[in-house]
Amino acid sequence: MIRLILGAVCAIAGLTVAGLAVSAIAAVGTDEVTGTEPFTVQDGAYAVVLNEQLVPYEGASAAITATGEQELFIGTASGVDTASYLTGIAHEEITEVDFGARALAHRFVPGEPQPAAPVTNRDWFLDTSAGTTVTHRFDLDAEPNVVLIAPVDPEGNLDGVTVSMSMDVQGVLAFSLLGAGLAVLFLGLAAFLLLRWWSSRLRPPPKGPADSAVRPGRLAGLRAAVADRLGRRRRVAATAGASALVLGLSGCAVLPVAQPAAPELTPYERPPLRAGEAGAFMTEYTERLGETLSGDQSALDQIQTGPLLERTRAEILIAEAEEETLGAVSFAEVTAGGPMFSDYPMWFIAVGDPGESDTVQAMLVTRESAVQDWKVGQALFVPRDQVPTLVADADGGVPMAPDEHQDVVQAVNEQLVPYLETGELPESDVAIAYPTDTFRSFREYVDQFSEGDDAFDDVTVSCEPYSDVDLAGLALQTQTGSVSFGETRCAITLKVPGDFALDMGTAVEAVMTSDGEGNVVQINTSLPHMLTTTDDSSSVVGSDWFLLSAQTSQE
Repeated sequence: MIRLILGAVCAIAGLTVAGLAVSAIAAVGTDEVTGTEPFTVQDGAYAVVLNEQLVPYEGASAAITATGEQELFIGTASGVDTASYLTGIAHEEITEVDFGARALAHRFVPGEPQPAAPVTNRDWFLDTSAGTTVTHRFDLDAEPNVVLIAPVDPEGNLDGVTVSMSMDVQGVLAFSLLGAGLAVLFLGLAAFLLLRWWSSRLRPPPKGPADSAVRPGRLAGLRAAVADRLGRRRRVAATAGASALVLGLSGCAVLPVAQPAAPELTPYERPPLRAGEAGAFMTEYTERLGETLSGDQSALDQIQTGPLLERTRAEILIAEAEEETLGAVSFAEVTAGGPMFSDYPMWFIAVGDPGESDTVQAMLVTRESAVQDWKVGQALFVPRDQVPTLVADADGGVPMAPDEHQDVVQAVNEQLVPYLETGELPESDVAIAYPTDTFRSFREYVDQFSEGDDAFDDVTVSCEPYSDVDLAGLALQTQTGSVSFGETRCAITLKVPGDFALDMGTAVEAVMTSDGEGNVVQINTSLPHMLTTTDDSSSVVGSDWFLLSAQTSQE
């Protein structure tokens, strides 16, 4: 009976190991690569995307390949960027990777034929290549990204393109051969034990003397010997069974490919800038701004937005009227930081250091979507000693400013607006310092209209915080507190008698949007600033105030 049990256990173990070896070879072949059947992209799709987190394996590398008659683009990026870029665009999404079934599940997302910006000039890709056959290989244990396949032609699509995936599984052939050897060993041992058991059933029992008598001592010895023999057989059987179980389980565990499981997808997020991108952005921005100021100024809205764009357009008009030339400042060093983002829009604060200057340029840079480019929304030169230090966390993001920062913003507006309107600075419960002459200079400009022999009959100033963009809400923590940008818009209204001849100067005339007739003049101005806070103080700094536009009317 013991031989029968041992033989059955060995047979089961041999068949199990043999099954594992055969299935492994059938799945990956002798070249140790398993793959899926290719699928054809649906007509009209602009792109195919694969979230690398969908591959439910580890300890190996995988590859995705696309083949077509046209030149194809393949790149990897954060899922934040690819999701924004393909919003509203027709594309295919790979939804499941099943190497066991050798299939890729996918779905078509309808939309517009192509995005507004070509895929080949997007700066958020981490790695790219092109060709009629493109492949991206990735480590399944590395930080995942999203793979995007699209045509190089901005007006093209992926009609007729096929996509497949493969996975390298090093060591499967060696383990399979080892498993085959173990299977042969187990099956041979099983055959030997079963044959011994079968032959023992046919052997007649040994004969002894009919009248022999067993002495009590000898009978006790025989019983002890039989018990010892049975104990050894049980231990052998138990050891064999345990060995077979361990070997059977090891056949599943030693393969270098983890067992498939339903993948847990983690939402993507990233900082607005990666290492080295701040300097590259500032260099490109400076070059493009210089080209725009000296050439095609209609392209200004491609690099600037918000209040800065309005200001620069007015400065260009004033410079042309005064026959001056505007230029862009170059920077020797750039620091920048922004919070982590899981979707667009994105933004960051940058500080450009010209090198030999008492001031540096602070900027607020925004990006509405992955289709659009970075644009500077606010910029001003501030004293070097007023620039705070941004501190990024391990992921590269700078934390947002706490909610208490908005209380200081409100206090600044409640104090600054009345001062710009009247010249009187009201008291505040918050300690706020104004270390630059920006706001005093504005009041001096206003006061000149109501003083002297040529004073206007009526001079009024109406101010309010700029609200088209939530500048104050885009605030970051600093090493000692927090920082944000702001702006106040003021309208200066001047009234004169009807027969009075007005000469407002070259700058005001340059930004005049009416025909100049009338006895009421309104001058619209901009006063940008940067607010920094610490635990016990706040500081509001500006570089200058700016003319935006002017109009005349008849009262």
